[in-house]
Amino acid sequence: MSAISTIFSRRRGAIAALAALATALAACAAPAQEATPPQGDSPLRSLAKDFGFATDVAPPPDFVQQSRPSGPQAEIPVFTPPNEPPRKPKSAKEIEAIGGDLEATAKRHDALLATFPPAAKAAAAAAAEKKAKSKRKPPVAGAPPQ
Repeated sequence: MSAISTIFSRRRGAIAALAALATALAACAAPAQEATPPQGDSPLRSLAKDFGFATDVAPPPDFVQQSRPSGPQAEIPVFTPPNEPPRKPKSAKEIEAIGGDLEATAKRHDALLATFPPAAKAAAAAAAEKKAKSKRKPPVAGAPPQ
């Protein structure tokens, strides 16, 4: 079995080498679409064009060229510090007053929410479930029955 696999692997390698050689010869023998490559094209790029792997980029339409600025753009600085806020910082008393306002608003909203029937019903159900769970605690293993 190993002799047969060796023969096939040698044939496979020879076939791959012949295919690569044929491709290279076809590239050299194929007539060039242009007699001289345009400026800036490398030999690799011209080969890629011949095989259809690369193309030339068409110029943009007129409306695109007209909408672009004619001169170079000014650079935008990357790390500019942000502008300072127009107001002065709040004092400790002002911050405490804001905290008190927020707490009062939260209490008012909680009281308002508790008056809605679905919320009151859900709160009563949660309390009843908690009470029922506390009554029926499972016995601890090894403890004497009561």
